[in-house]
Amino acid sequence: MLFQKMKTIIIVGAGEFGMGLANRLSTRNTRMIVIDLSEEAFQRLPGVFAGEQVLGDGTDAELLRKAGISQAQIFVAATGDDNVNLLAAQIAERIYHVPEVFLRLNDKSKEKLIQNYHMKPIYPFALSADEFDRLTEKLYEEVSAS
Repeated sequence: MLFQKMKTIIIVGAGEFGMGLANRLSTRNTRMIVIDLSEEAFQRLPGVFAGEQVLGDGTDAELLRKAGISQAQIFVAATGDDNVNLLAAQIAERIYHVPEVFLRLNDKSKEKLIQNYHMKPIYPFALSADEFDRLTEKLYEEVSAS
């Protein structure tokens, strides 16, 4: 029997987006660590959430080290602030060499700041538009067939 190493995922930002990711990913075979400045933000976690909650600044390299970033395979900067996400993602990628780094961006023009790095932007507005397109695709087909 082969043993599969449990992935460590760190999410900075316990807003709706970050918590949505944490809830989904925590059902997989993962070690989930969620970091946020606000203790109230952790109240969004379900009672069955088995991950770790770290109160503090997700751009603090020492806090990230203590939280276990050196073992992380995935890092997601998911706060509502593009600048915080850019800084947190750069720390994860450039200092701690996390293999997969994602960051939430609201302003698409800031993508140029990460072009030469191994970071993947997530645009919630684009995801929402894509999902709307997917959900209404059959409606478009029905109208064009009429």
